[in-house]
Amino acid sequence: MIEPGFVTLDTLQQHRALALAMLDGCRWLLPPGEVHSLEPALDIDPAVRAPHSLGAIAFAGVWWPVYCLSGELRLLPQLPEQRRVCLLLDNGVDRFGLAADEFQMLAPPPPLFAVPGCMAPPDAPIRALARFDTGIGGVTDTECLAALLATLMGSGNA
Repeated sequence: MIEPGFVTLDTLQQHRALALAMLDGCRWLLPPGEVHSLEPALDIDPAVRAPHSLGAIAFAGVWWPVYCLSGELRLLPQLPEQRRVCLLLDNGVDRFGLAADEFQMLAPPPPLFAVPGCMAPPDAPIRALARFDTGIGGVTDTECLAALLATLMGSGNA
């Protein structure tokens, strides 16, 4: 597992696979060691809610709050119909679920590239870019997504 705070382009390029989550047709890749389980979106219990979550999923004896982000990483208040799976993410510090349209492992992963400076302010939730035959995707991690969620919930843009 990658230690939180130490995910760099070099460490990402060393992975033999990356996890791909599709959000509204946008590709977001994550380190595979941070995806602890895949659960059906139908398992979200809306009665067990953290602020701005859709509810929670019980896994390994604990409740994991589940959040829903658009492809542009905006917090969505409701689960879109096409969201079928929840990735339970854990980096040793942050633990939560992310609703996705679909999920797959990419082995080998696509080529990764550094994020251009104009796309990489210090608080950007993107660690690298991935090139696919049909376009690009963003590479993120649990730490980036947790920081983004905290910012969105704290700014009132949730």
